[in-house]
This record gives sequence, C-alpha cells and structure tokens, in this order.
Amino acid sequence: MGAFHVDHVYLVPHQDLLVLAGARVSGLPGPGWSVDLPREVQGPGWVPIHDVQQVPFADGADKFCLILQYAVVEGAPLMEFRDLEGRTLDLRP
Repeated sequence: MGAFHVDHVYLVPHQDLLVLAGARVSGLPGPGWSVDLPREVQGPGWVPIHDVQQVPFADGADKFCLILQYAVVEGAPLMEFRDLEGRTLDLRP
C-alpha cells in the first residue's frame, strides 16, 4: 500500500493520457500499480497506473507524476479532474 498527494492534474489529449503531478507520501508506485480515484468525487475507483516519471517543471521543482491511460476514466464522465487536486490518493501494488 501507499499514498500519493496530487498537486495538479493534466490532460495530454494527443497521447490520450491523464497525468497526476504531485508527491509520493508513502510506497514506491510503478507501472502496474493501481491508484484509487475515489467514487466520492465521481471517480471510477481503482485504476491501473500506466507509467511513473519524475518531471521537471518551469518553476524549478521536480514533481513525481503518475501517468494514466485516459481510457481508465472514460467510465466516470462526471468526475472533474480538478477535484483530485489537493487530495491524497491510495495506491496499491
């Protein structure tokens, strides 16, 4: 188990990706792990992580990013991505 704090969410439409940028709270997630996009914010629940990357941002900060295939959230059309910002999400292998 682990946790991840989301600072910002980015949609990368030309690659059909959703990027959760923030910081690991616990655990060391990797591709194949799952993140809980909670139903309380209209999320689909547990979805697989496609990739993880350390990304340098323009402000000089490096952020840990969870990368999801957009298809995993298509079944939750009422979820607003910004509702994930500021939340700590659960992770599991």
